[in-house]
Amino acid sequence: MKFRYFYILTALLIHVGCNTKGAQDYFTGSIEYAYTYSSDSLNADSLMKARPAKGVFRYDLDNYQSQFLGKDTLTYYYSGSLNKALSLAGSGVGYECEDYAIATDSVTSWRLYDTDEKILEQNCSVLELQKGNSWVKYFISKMRKVAPATYQKHKAYNWDVYGEKGGGGLILKMEHRFKYFSMKGTVTMIKDEPGDFKALQLDERKFLEICNNKK
Repeated sequence: MKFRYFYILTALLIHVGCNTKGAQDYFTGSIEYAYTYSSDSLNADSLMKARPAKGVFRYDLDNYQSQFLGKDTLTYYYSGSLNKALSLAGSGVGYECEDYAIATDSVTSWRLYDTDEKILEQNCSVLELQKGNSWVKYFISKMRKVAPATYQKHKAYNWDVYGEKGGGGLILKMEHRFKYFSMKGTVTMIKDEPGDFKALQLDERKFLEICNNKK
């Protein structure tokens, strides 16, 4: 009888999200970034006008949505179950479906280390990735982590490597160095949402329809 009571109590705790390793421990909500640019050979003002000045990311336990706001705003809708993404340009010409199981770059080396720097009162680790075409530095939160379903199969843009090496820590600051310029992003707002929050501002049936028609 005692064993049966313990089993029922444990099941209830897991169901309501009290399990410390449960899905409710992952970040669900929105995070916003401000971007700046620098270059030794290109005009910084021209870069700012041509590229996104702000980014808005939305995460739930399976999917994410990212939007880069600028001269040509781009929105990406990622399905963790399909491992595909829809992209939509600000012009609204139409959706493009991409298979994110296909790597778009390679990681040649990486390193993870602690830092004393705090961002929004959060302790951080730093993850550096040397890629074939660029170098990136992420300041990742030790307190907030995104769900594994949002990155585990996501080979495009090396998101799976970031998730594995960084433990899915929410990115609070970043620096991305390309051949001719660098892009820096810093968090300006984090909004936590309940565990039933839906990241995709798009009907998932439409997602399936578009990707199936692109085959």
